Amino acid sequence: MSQKIISIGQLQKGDVVLSTTSDPVSKIVKFATDSKYSHARIFIGNGNIVEAIDPKVVTGKLIDVMKGDLYTAVYRYPGLTEMKKLKIIHYANQQLDKEYDLSGAIGSSRVGMIASPALTITNLIDSESDFYCSELVAFSYKHAGVRLGFFSSSTTPKDLAKNKKLEYIGHLKTGQK
Repeated sequence: MSQKIISIGQLQKGDVVLSTTSDPVSKIVKFATDSKYSHARIFIGNGNIVEAIDPKVVTGKLIDVMKGDLYTAVYRYPGLTEMKKLKIIHYANQQLDKEYDLSGAIGSSRVGMIASPALTITNLIDSESDFYCSELVAFSYKHAGVRLGFFSSSTTPKDLAKNKKLEYIGHLKTGQK
């Protein structure tokens, strides 16, 4: 896939923003999930995002949170109605200040599923009490009536990037100078 450069002004509410950084945790996530992306956010409009990042679910300005990104890509669910976009955003905003789901993040990785299946099972049982990044995206879509996968509680950034229901829109940041 060739990289198309886009601006924040081209984003739509509900867009999925995937990224990676040079941080050691990002490198671990990329390795554990066999992905070029380590993080997922939801664009909520007016230049803002909602994301689950240690220690909790927060909102912020996309331009600010992108500063540490090596690259940032945008994916979109084609034909998403305005009502579904608002439901995605409403659900995501309802999760603000919930704790980050470290055990779920570990359990959703290929390493976690093999090393500690108990983490995966626990996350399936109590899946909406706390969130990791791509889990928040998947549940926000699910609550708007849009299923992105079979188990929202085990969705990874790679799952979102490879999801046939999401369309690649472009890169906000490519990591190239």
